[in-house]
Amino acid sequence: MNYNIIMQYTDYITKSFLNYFKILFNSKFKKDLTLSFIDLYINVRYYNETNYINIKDFTSRLNKEFIDLIESIGTEDNIEYLKNIVAAFGYLTYFDDLNYVYEEVEVIDALIGDKIVKLEDNKDLKNELKNWLSEFKKGKEVFNDTLNTKYFNLIEDRLYRKLYSLTLTHDVKISNLYSEYAVDRAYNTGIINEDKLFITYIQASLLALNNAINLDFSKHYMLPFASSLFEKEKKFTRLINTINNPLAKKILSIKLNYQDYMKHQSKINELINQGYVFGLELDSKYTGNVTELLLFPYILVYEDSEEYEMLIREKEHLKSRIIKL
Repeated sequence: MNYNIIMQYTDYITKSFLNYFKILFNSKFKKDLTLSFIDLYINVRYYNETNYINIKDFTSRLNKEFIDLIESIGTEDNIEYLKNIVAAFGYLTYFDDLNYVYEEVEVIDALIGDKIVKLEDNKDLKNELKNWLSEFKKGKEVFNDTLNTKYFNLIEDRLYRKLYSLTLTHDVKISNLYSEYAVDRAYNTGIINEDKLFITYIQASLLALNNAINLDFSKHYMLPFASSLFEKEKKFTRLINTINNPLAKKILSIKLNYQDYMKHQSKINELINQGYVFGLELDSKYTGNVTELLLFPYILVYEDSEEYEMLIREKEHLKSRIIKL
């Protein structure tokens, strides 16, 4: 099962957009060229990957990216088709939660009547687009309904400015035969603790995705981790793969303790090279060697600890954000 819900969502957007352009351009449809613009849209829209980060208006930013792409791949033979794609994309933004419109059918009418977007004669075009839009919206609803749950909730605790730790809570009724201590032990240790990480990472991905849909990439989140997973390679890989996408790697980080890092340094360094982000919590095993910390953007440490005193003495050699616990 694929737990990488951000990738699932963007794959759905890609397939839906391809169908949109197939309907519009019919026999003139060129998949590879169209896909180049859709991929760029996904990168800018959902992953916030852009050369124009200082342009605050999303539509203006996207247009600049599209112009660059046209200049990069445009030829005398395809230039009109590329311009047609860009013009048709202007209407897609109304269907993909970017621009509000009271009646979406009016957008379809405007698209069909647009003299810039050159379309083949097709008397069924309006009905085909309406059906496409209905299916597109239904697919999004099914996605959200599948992931939204009343049984689990994420608690956000502010660590630093717009960085928050995430803790999974549950609203599952448990028999009074079990003490609160026993429930806590069962929920927070062993296999159950490992398995609930999958729920945490999926729900955190959904949180990051919903923020991205609203064009908010400002909030970052730190996720818990279970040391026991280092001894379970397949399960470890499945968990890490839930956040193996550009958006999650930018927004989500994993909290790791120093002892685990030193024990599994090569594995963690390889994941960092792949774009994953870790926050390192110092423990009593830390010896004061700041060169071991250089790969971590966040260093977590208890303020009244010896580790904190060692860290402060060498902080000018660190670019990491020091977070006091």
